[in-house]
Amino acid sequence: MEAVNIQFAPATGTEEEWNEAYARLADYFRSYQLHNRIRRTQLILETLRNAAKAHSDDPSRTPTAHSIEQARLMLREWLGSIYSDLNLNEAQLEATGRLGFHLAGGPTRWPQFFLDEQNMPDDMAEAMRSAIRTSGPGMQVSKMTPRDIDLGMFTDVADDTFDRLGRHPVLRYSVLAVIVASVLGYLYSLFT
Repeated sequence: MEAVNIQFAPATGTEEEWNEAYARLADYFRSYQLHNRIRRTQLILETLRNAAKAHSDDPSRTPTAHSIEQARLMLREWLGSIYSDLNLNEAQLEATGRLGFHLAGGPTRWPQFFLDEQNMPDDMAEAMRSAIRTSGPGMQVSKMTPRDIDLGMFTDVADDTFDRLGRHPVLRYSVLAVIVASVLGYLYSLFT
């Protein structure tokens, strides 16, 4: 295991902004169920160093925005090396990678190799690829045109009834009075 180098002194941004960036990165890496604190700290510090360089070039964005962008860039590079044989766009690569990492048991079996291209075991990469290959068919775009629901004879009877009741207000109120009287009669019979 490589030593953790904690030296971090960004040229731009405030201490509060960088502490916020640290907290968001910790949350981001925890979302991958990366509970190995040493590896998570290594990744956070590496990401913060990259974000500090990016923030010195473009201080208009917050350190948190740069940090998350750098973390996602590191993730895409790492996943790109694993899924190089699949034709995936960036969004598909991140979603596929997250799913593959979890299905292969990466958080428990290989947490120390998360985002480590140089030392990644072959069985980890193969497990992540095979988890995606066996997870089912690929997503395909389909088109569904809305159609009216056909309830058979019920809709015809209901339409006719509502039309008749709509044309004859006396009949409508009579039906309502019968329904109310029935409900009240039923309730009276329950309590007596």
